[in-house]
Parts: sequence; structure tokens; C-alpha cells
Amino acid sequence: MNIEELKATLSGSNTEEKTEILSHLCDIFESYNHSIDNFIDIVTVLLHFGIKEENLDMKEEIFNTVLSAATYKNIEGINFDILADNLERLPEECLHSALTILSFTYKKEYLPYLTKYLEHRNSSIRADAINAINEIEGYWSKRQN
Repeated sequence: MNIEELKATLSGSNTEEKTEILSHLCDIFESYNHSIDNFIDIVTVLLHFGIKEENLDMKEEIFNTVLSAATYKNIEGINFDILADNLERLPEECLHSALTILSFTYKKEYLPYLTKYLEHRNSSIRADAINAINEIEGYWSKRQN
């Protein structure tokens, strides 16, 4: 996928076009194709636009698309610091995806960001934080054995 086209579509005001490209990306991420051109750049662009997007429905779509990438593909080479740094600014509707995405990085440095949500007023978000922390800690405990 052409990165400039992706940026142009996500920068535009055509919600239908945005939804279509995000749906297409989800299909690609969920496929058995393990050599997606520009994969790291695509996910990075999605993260940046997800943080900036003001339309809540579109913001959720973008984060769900990144979650598909994190669920089905190897995201090891992607820097998710922008997501961790902006967690507190995300609406509740995006926190499930965001916390789960961070869990699939298996990076211990994201644990302090995740632990902040253990006391969240929304029980689903608390559960997501627990699952994310368990995912990272479980990964590292298995590696030590």
C-alpha cells in the first residue's frame, strides 16, 4: 500500500473512503500474507492519525485496524510510544484497543502506562488493563523458564 495515498485518505474528509481503506487494511492484516509492503509505516501512520482523529467513530475504526495488525501480525519492529504517551487523552471507546495493542508488544516499559488503568472507573477497562499486564508479564516469565 502506498503510504502517501493512505495519508491523503486519512487526512481527507470523506468518511466513506476512510472506512473503506481501513476495512481493506483489516482484511490484509487478518490474511495469511506475512510480507505486507510498508507494514511498519502503515501501522505508524495509522497510530498518528488515530491519535489526531477527532471523529469518535473514525478514531475507533483506526484503533480497531491497528488492533487487527497487532493481533495477526508480528509488530515487534513498531514503536508504540506515541500510543503509550497519549493513552490518557484517548476516549474510553478506544481504550480497549489501545491497551490490548500495547499488550501485544510484550514490552515491559509499557507496564507503568497500563497499571494506571487498574483503578479505572470502568470495569471493562480495568479488565483490559489486567489482561494487558498479564500478557506482558506472562510472556517474560515464559522466556525466563
